[in-house]
Amino acid sequence: MKIHEKIFSMADVIVTPTVGVTAYEIKDDVQETGELDYINGAALIRYSIAGNFLGLPAVTVPVGYDKLGLPIGIQFIGKPWSEAMLIHIAYAMEALCKAEYRKPQVYYDLLAGN
Repeated sequence: MKIHEKIFSMADVIVTPTVGVTAYEIKDDVQETGELDYINGAALIRYSIAGNFLGLPAVTVPVGYDKLGLPIGIQFIGKPWSEAMLIHIAYAMEALCKAEYRKPQVYYDLLAGN
């Protein structure tokens, strides 16, 4: 927490990728052997783990796609009790990126009920 307090004495928000890798291939033998991809598993939580352990507020926003068309996101981590500021930042970032959003191949609109 001391490291994050020092960062927050100089900055209002920490900006990171949401995860360290985009979705990776799950091997065919996963049902027999289990999902034991520790390298990718660690990369998935690399940027969120500190905030989770420290109880810091954070929000993520989709910002684009990788070379394979998989979605990527950006994460904003704030000081304790900075949720309102984070929501404002996320809203602004979403407004910048929303025109590029693509609907997934499998999509169910919960509000429309179809």
